[in-house]
Amino acid sequence: MIRLQQGIDGLGQPVPGSFQQSDTIYVNVMVANTAQYVTVPSGANLVVVGVSGGADLYLLLGVTSGLSVPAATATESAGALSIPELLPGAAGGPFLRQLNGNTKLGIISTGTPVVTLAFYS
Repeated sequence: MIRLQQGIDGLGQPVPGSFQQSDTIYVNVMVANTAQYVTVPSGANLVVVGVSGGADLYLLLGVTSGLSVPAATATESAGALSIPELLPGAAGGPFLRQLNGNTKLGIISTGTPVVTLAFYS
């Protein structure tokens, strides 16, 4: 698995937001309101999440079951999180997240986007 490195231009200057393609990429074709759980590959420290447009995607690190699309107001600020983070598919991306030692992650969507998970060491 390759390390994430910022791209540089022909003059050796950093190019913000650019990085090389991962050599470890997973693809998940989502079913609306159905959670999928992914085992993080060994050695991964970062994940870049890409979402095809038109559907919202929720992500939660460290979860192996019970993930659902939020349906009520809730707050959470400490301890083991149970509220997934919204990664809006139509609003852009990709989204870079640190894995912080988590070996599992859960994703769920309100629609049927294609989701790519590009892992980096």
